[in-house]
Amino acid sequence: MIRKGMVFGVFDGLHEGHKKFLTDAAARCTELVVVVAHPEAVLTLKKKHPLRTLEDRIGEIRSFNPRLEVVTGDATLGEWRALKEHRPDMVFLGYDQERIGEALKKMNVPFTILGAHRPSEFKSSLLNDRESKP
Repeated sequence: MIRKGMVFGVFDGLHEGHKKFLTDAAARCTELVVVVAHPEAVLTLKKKHPLRTLEDRIGEIRSFNPRLEVVTGDATLGEWRALKEHRPDMVFLGYDQERIGEALKKMNVPFTILGAHRPSEFKSSLLNDRESKP
């Protein structure tokens, strides 16, 4: 079993897809570090602010599974502070995190992609679009 794993995400409204992702990653390692995207990084990547505050997003993950170590990601993309500080043995990526995979490959950081859980139903962009409309 892998000793220390890591995942990255915005987690803007912890839905069933996120829960499955976190559960699957945690089952593959002894310790899992969850890196929650800083609002500035979300704005850079997605061209919009998350609907929930950083504190709320972190709190939802800690409530879901208190055993997870939850940390804040970098405000500036490409710093990889959490990666350097926690030095995971494996990074677990979601099916839609190709850009992170490309960056990890360049840094020779081992990663694996976990399967999706009903992506046509549980995808933050779909759920948050529904939530933000009257």
